[in-house]
Amino acid sequence: MVAGVIAAVFLAGATTFIGLLAGPVGLVLGALVGLPLGAAFGWAIGSTRAYDLRTPRGLLAYVVDFTWSLPNTIAGAMFLAINLARGNKVEPTYTEGKRCVHLGKGTFPGYLTTIGPVIAGVSENVHAHEHGHILQARIFGPLYLPAVAANWVIATVLPFWLLYHDHARYPIKNVRAYFLDGVYPHNWNEAWCYRRYGPQR
Repeated sequence: MVAGVIAAVFLAGATTFIGLLAGPVGLVLGALVGLPLGAAFGWAIGSTRAYDLRTPRGLLAYVVDFTWSLPNTIAGAMFLAINLARGNKVEPTYTEGKRCVHLGKGTFPGYLTTIGPVIAGVSENVHAHEHGHILQARIFGPLYLPAVAANWVIATVLPFWLLYHDHARYPIKNVRAYFLDGVYPHNWNEAWCYRRYGPQR
């Protein structure tokens, strides 16, 4: 529970400080945003013991998530708060000791979504893949989300991936296929996780 309380206070403080950089109005907005985000994330990790601070891996992940990878954690806390507001529920079985928060329902039909240390959706054969994204966020820290976004833009506007795409298995016949079978799996972070953790594409 201590981990949850510290996380809640830290997230609320971090967003308030970021708001302060924009002036008095930013300070108020930062606090208004940070308090519910901190409360939601702190409750989620505290009530499920997501981070086991008695273990080196749990302690390291906790420290990294609230320092180097803080932008990803804030984004994940926003994602979590939105999901909870829409009725999604935390899955304790997949969260306890896993150094992340795992939600029961996905955001997009047929897909799991990971933002920071928060995963939405349950599918055993995809869990390793999603945990790979959490590791990427911890490795690249504040560079991670901008690098992913930049790759999406480049891969959309300049589809370099058409040169090596498997056109036989995944023909690009419409806009949906262009994004779901083309841009998405050829993004660097997705290609990495499919290759390293699966599932087979």
